[in-house]
Amino acid sequence: MKQIVRQLDILRELQARRYGMSVRELADEYNVDRRTIQRDLGDLREAGFILNEKRRADQSIYYQLQKDTGLPLNFPIMEIAAMIFAEQAGMGLVGTPFGEYLRSAIRRLTQAIPPEMRQFLERAAEAYVTLARGHKPYKAAREILENLHEAILKRRVCWVSYRSPWSESARQYNIEPLRLLPHRGGLYVISRVPYYDQLITQAVDRFESVEVTEKEFELPDHLSVDERLSNAFGVSFEEPMDVVVRFTEDQAPYIRERTWHPSQELEELEDGRVVLRLRAGGFYEIKSWVLSFGAAAEVLEPEELREAVREEMW
Repeated sequence: MKQIVRQLDILRELQARRYGMSVRELADEYNVDRRTIQRDLGDLREAGFILNEKRRADQSIYYQLQKDTGLPLNFPIMEIAAMIFAEQAGMGLVGTPFGEYLRSAIRRLTQAIPPEMRQFLERAAEAYVTLARGHKPYKAAREILENLHEAILKRRVCWVSYRSPWSESARQYNIEPLRLLPHRGGLYVISRVPYYDQLITQAVDRFESVEVTEKEFELPDHLSVDERLSNAFGVSFEEPMDVVVRFTEDQAPYIRERTWHPSQELEELEDGRVVLRLRAGGFYEIKSWVLSFGAAAEVLEPEELREAVREEMW
């Protein structure tokens, strides 16, 4: 599997370099001997990739990946490889019409390339594994998703029946759907509710029906989807608050290596601990995130969040 990953990366390098690369350069790049690179280049040729040899003034041979390969729509090979991997990674689209369309497009695309090349790309995609937990099934929501997609594209008002997790029965009202948002294995729709004149997020699987009307709408200037998304910690659109959390030394490396929110600032303490500051909305989501670290995280601000976490912990 390590060999496949290296060979796929060699294709990427040869495609990106205008003048190609020599065996020596490739060997240095991947920290292997030249015979290994020669075998890699041979495998790629057997898989159907056209590698042109160019001899330079110093008599060294440089290899270039021929870009005009007759591939469908002249797709670069790395883009085809990326799409094959995207099919495996798109667990959030399982059961949705978009997932079916993605699989259908990739199937048609790969059928148009030589069998040896297709087999190589499929093996290369197997080098990357996806781990999906907690994702929702959407087979039963196909019509609802297609109606929401149509309404978003045409800017049409929808009459919906929606059941929130806290209600025993569904409610009916108008929404103006604006975006579909994949998040942690679920699909959400961002909408404006005209009655309240506010933006909300709703889980797609909680719609019992969605009827696209003939009435068109325009988003008011005072409501910005991008602004709400940038302020949100997750999918809840709430007023942002200043959050300060201190993490223990053993959790500090994990906190440093991730971007938890665009607004975050990290302070290093002399004893190895770190303090993370961010400004975001979504009280319940932020509380759940802090609790996931257990005793390794201590909320310093705001006091309401600090007390809520303390009550859950003790």
